[in-house]
Amino acid sequence: MKKITYLLLFIFLASSCTKNNDNIKEELEKALPTIQVTSMGLMLQTGPFVPADVLGVTFGGAITKAEPGSLDFAWYDAPNSGPATRIDSVHFDTFTEKATTANGNNSVTTSFYPATYPNTNYFSGNLVLKLTKLATGNKAYTLRIYVRTKEGDKMSSFAVTKFITMK
Repeated sequence: MKKITYLLLFIFLASSCTKNNDNIKEELEKALPTIQVTSMGLMLQTGPFVPADVLGVTFGGAITKAEPGSLDFAWYDAPNSGPATRIDSVHFDTFTEKATTANGNNSVTTSFYPATYPNTNYFSGNLVLKLTKLATGNKAYTLRIYVRTKEGDKMSSFAVTKFITMK
């Protein structure tokens, strides 16, 4: 009799857990940001750099219930005190664009992968950046990436302070 009771209890709990998991997933999806950049880093490069160098930058994030839109990056000086000043910025209409004179011969490629949550994809991208507009003299620079949804109503950014140093 004890075994039957335990078996029935197990079946009941297992079936209720499945239903609760669906509710948890739905609530979690509601709590997820529409678009979010979560990481950024250099691709096997070390500085200091010179203006002729080409920088490889990786980034990642996720998008929920939306289509990817535009992507921008901006370089800021990284002073020891006081506010930072934007030095250069580039706009890409999509998350994947070849280098052209319109974007300063910079490029971006991004791949999207389905996540375990409904209506959510995570993305992994690479930026190839020219450093020609950054001044030398042992100066540090902050890099900030901005990503937007196709509708343009949601935006996320991610920055690394003193990301690189120019000789």
